[in-house]
Amino acid sequence: MRDDFAIKQANGLECIYLSMTERFQLDCFIGHYIKTRNLHAVPDIDRILRATLDNYPGHAPVMVNELNAWIDKTLGYRASHPDFAQLDDL
Repeated sequence: MRDDFAIKQANGLECIYLSMTERFQLDCFIGHYIKTRNLHAVPDIDRILRATLDNYPGHAPVMVNELNAWIDKTLGYRASHPDFAQLDDL
């Protein structure tokens, strides 16, 4: 990891990193997660995600792919592709 990246990182889950130079603020990340998992219809999903993120065991810097995978595993959600219908597991 580059030294300047380690020095300039945000603490906790204030920022979720997409790359060394791009990052989501927490509210933006949650909105993106809801959209990519098609969770708009889940009652109180924003609160559920925030409560789940309070228990995230990782340390800064937090990368988006790691956080997505952890939430998916913890809550059982899966990413959906906007151009393809969801397929049931066979």
